[in-house]
Amino acid sequence: MSKRHLFGGNWYCDQTNAWNYIDESTLPALEREMQPMSMGGSYFGLEMPAEFRPLTCEQSVNGEPEALRLHFGRDPGDWTTLRHYQRMIDIFPANADPAGQPTTPTPAKSFGRIVFLKGLLTSYTPSPVKGLKQTGPTRLRWSSIVLYHDIVNGKTIHKFDAQNNVLIIDGVNYSAEHNRLLAING
Repeated sequence: MSKRHLFGGNWYCDQTNAWNYIDESTLPALEREMQPMSMGGSYFGLEMPAEFRPLTCEQSVNGEPEALRLHFGRDPGDWTTLRHYQRMIDIFPANADPAGQPTTPTPAKSFGRIVFLKGLLTSYTPSPVKGLKQTGPTRLRWSSIVLYHDIVNGKTIHKFDAQNNVLIIDGVNYSAEHNRLLAING
């Protein structure tokens, strides 16, 4: 049974290496809108998944870095690209028995993860100040995210590209046939 743990990470905001600033960050929650479905003659309610909910991402940063603040106020089309890098360690390699005990001595395996985001900084909340000291972090909220591309060890896990109408899940392009039909009939 594989068990991956986050071992390290970093953020870039366009060309700015944000490792000096980032206190805490949250990648977008992946959620679907749910639509109620009524079935004639049935006693049971049911919800069916619809489109994906809009993606947002939040960060708290130390200080008030101008290199991040200058991204606030941009309009759609003047997107900011965020890149989140993670190093994960697999502490129970795949050749372990069901009880989690390795069958042969195997070192932990390292995996890389990169998440690309393209969106807008839509909220910038300066840190509170008491007297002459900062008493909390500065809060950043990214939304209007038009690209979410999650890659683990070189494999695309998810790619949601609103600008190009691309939906890839676990390496399978679910939008390919749909986009091909639109191109033929367009």
